[in-house]
Amino acid sequence: MPRIYFPKIPLILTSPATLEAAQGAKELVFRTIPTVGKIELKRFLESVYQFDVAKVHTLNYEGKKKMDRKTGKMHRKPDWKKAYVMLNQPINLETSGTPAPTPPK
Repeated sequence: MPRIYFPKIPLILTSPATLEAAQGAKELVFRTIPTVGKIELKRFLESVYQFDVAKVHTLNYEGKKKMDRKTGKMHRKPDWKKAYVMLNQPINLETSGTPAPTPPK
C-alpha cells in the first residue's frame, strides 16, 4: 500500500472568524508559518479539505519587537505569513461541520 505524506502546516482561519460564517464564502484568510509557499498551501487545501482553489496571495509579516522594561532586553514574537485563498466555488458545510465542496451545477 502506498504511503501518503502530508506536510505539517499550521493554519489558523482568521477571516471569516468561524466556519459557520464561512458558509458560502469564496475568500478565506489564513495565518501560517513563513516557510509555506503558495503552491504548497494550494495543494494542501485541495488534497486535505477538497477545496477548489483558484488563487493564493500571501503577505509576510515580521514579529513584533518589545523591550522588557526591567532588564532592557528586546523580545520578539515569531514571524508569520497571511494567506488569502480565493476559491472557485463557495464553501458548503455538511451537517458534520466539516467543509465540503459545493457540487457543480
